Amino acid sequence: MKNTVYLLGLLFVGLLFVQCDSFNNKSKLEQAEAEAKTAQARLDSIEQEVKLAAANKLKAEEELKAGKKMPSVSVKEVGKVNPVDEGQLRRDFNSFRNDLINAISRKDVTFIMNMLDENVLYNYDETPGKGKEGFKKFWKLDKSSATSKLWQELNKVVQNGGTFDNKDQSVFTAPYVFTTFPSGYDTNEYAAVTGKGVRMREKASRGSKNIASLSYDVVRLLPDRSPRSERIGKVRYFWRKVQLEDGTEGYVYGQFVHGPADYRASFERADGSWKMFMFVKGEEKELVEQSEAGETTTDSLEN
Repeated sequence: MKNTVYLLGLLFVGLLFVQCDSFNNKSKLEQAEAEAKTAQARLDSIEQEVKLAAANKLKAEEELKAGKKMPSVSVKEVGKVNPVDEGQLRRDFNSFRNDLINAISRKDVTFIMNMLDENVLYNYDETPGKGKEGFKKFWKLDKSSATSKLWQELNKVVQNGGTFDNKDQSVFTAPYVFTTFPSGYDTNEYAAVTGKGVRMREKASRGSKNIASLSYDVVRLLPDRSPRSERIGKVRYFWRKVQLEDGTEGYVYGQFVHGPADYRASFERADGSWKMFMFVKGEEKELVEQSEAGETTTDSLEN
């Protein structure tokens, strides 16, 4: 009898072991199937991204061949911030921007004031600067408009493309460097070259030796104890001391260097017209504090 009970016990244990082993194998199989599906989904996503990148590159090349200054699609490339201008996709915005560029060229204060939003943001400081009259005084448009730095800074921004912030294309932000700058870089320490074939000089001078030719490259901004400005054509910019990925150091004319922390502008379509509601540089003080708590065909291209 004891032997029979003993044998039945062994049989029960054996059956239990087989069932557990079968259950474990089933769980492992289900887990493997789930991991395979996840891997396939990732692969499909990568393939779609590759196809989209190839399509965008082809479209960008076609648009440039057709004579467009910038393509309307963004082409991602490691170590570069390639130009994109979605503004040309919306006729009324493109027309407004052309009028703005013309107004800048003739230093038309009336046009500028009319296209400002009533609460335009123009400065980040202890008390953020807002409002049209504050904007006017900040940029000295009330007393010495002819020599205001606004014309050069705003022109640089609006001439360098940008992207729409929403699906209905009612908000546009420029330049493209601000809206498409790749993640992973310190936005106060890195910038992008905003031109093709821009010369990198050995010293801060147009007459200095050319040591590299850059096209939309991401560069590291280096401290410069004695920054030097130079007038080239109708503009005057400081030379920016930069470092390439391979460690090469040199100078690039400031007209062709722009970082995410530099000036940017945002426009919104409201009540039948486009208004500029922001023109600032730097970072909002509140965002900086939160982050800390958590731890230019041009003369300069010629030989």
